[in-house]
Amino acid sequence: MRALSRTPVSLSYQNRDLLYEWAENLPSGIELTDVLGNTDSDFLPRLAAERLRATKLHVLDTREPQRFELPVNISGEVRWFDIWIDPDLDPVGSAIGVYSTIIDISAQKRREVQLKNLLREVSHRSRNLMAIVLSLASQTARSATSVPGFVTAFSGRLQAIARAQDLVTDRDWQGALLSDLISRQIALFHRDNALPVDLKGDDLVVSPNAALYVGLAIHELASNSVRNGQLYPGDGAINVAFSVESRSDGGRNLIIKWTERLGAGSTAHEIEPLTRKFLESVVPLAVDGMGELAVNGSRVDYALRIDGSHIT
Repeated sequence: MRALSRTPVSLSYQNRDLLYEWAENLPSGIELTDVLGNTDSDFLPRLAAERLRATKLHVLDTREPQRFELPVNISGEVRWFDIWIDPDLDPVGSAIGVYSTIIDISAQKRREVQLKNLLREVSHRSRNLMAIVLSLASQTARSATSVPGFVTAFSGRLQAIARAQDLVTDRDWQGALLSDLISRQIALFHRDNALPVDLKGDDLVVSPNAALYVGLAIHELASNSVRNGQLYPGDGAINVAFSVESRSDGGRNLIIKWTERLGAGSTAHEIEPLTRKFLESVVPLAVDGMGELAVNGSRVDYALRIDGSHIT
């Protein structure tokens, strides 16, 4: 009995009138003085007491053990218990009382709830991810002029989504750190060269949905920079700055600015129509914001405004 104090197991005995005669290691919140000489209805909530009484009477009548789980509100907290009810039989086989073995499984129930919530979240995110992938495939196919061109463009965008998703998963589906998100996307292009991008600003975590679309935007900008020759050693420069601005309605926005200056004598290529669509329409719509893209001679500027609800 003394060993029970190190476990979440409680033992008790009730006579045929269901009055408690002894109990050991009662759940926290229930005192021995409340139990001895009383029935369940004297110290437990009505519904829990009625369920216990009905089961114990059944055990007394049938002499068959019973097992069930029961939620009980104790001191304002709902606790879960795994309960075994066994009959106490006299020498002639008549039931003269019941033994109860009660195990507190509240922690296990909380883990089960967390797991169910996580599985629902994973299912929801997976459906969203599949929708994004299908949309990317469809839009890339419509703009492609050849099968090899489609494969190259689509695989690049798919890798961008996959890298963003990896970051989200690493943070237990809570989002992705902005600096990691940008660096990972650019790393797809620069290979072994030094990262030719300067990151500045308040490093924040963006929501899982925003992470996927911001990752896609950076991928599109980086792809365009490859065409301009910017992601390899040279005298050009790429700066990415992020900051938070307050709105008049009391909300806030996250601003990401991509500034690309080409080297001497270089001229920026015209932005591909699908890339422009992603940057100015698709991505801003997904993050409840705005996207502004400007190409002026040897300079490419892009500003993405993200609603504060996507900052975690």
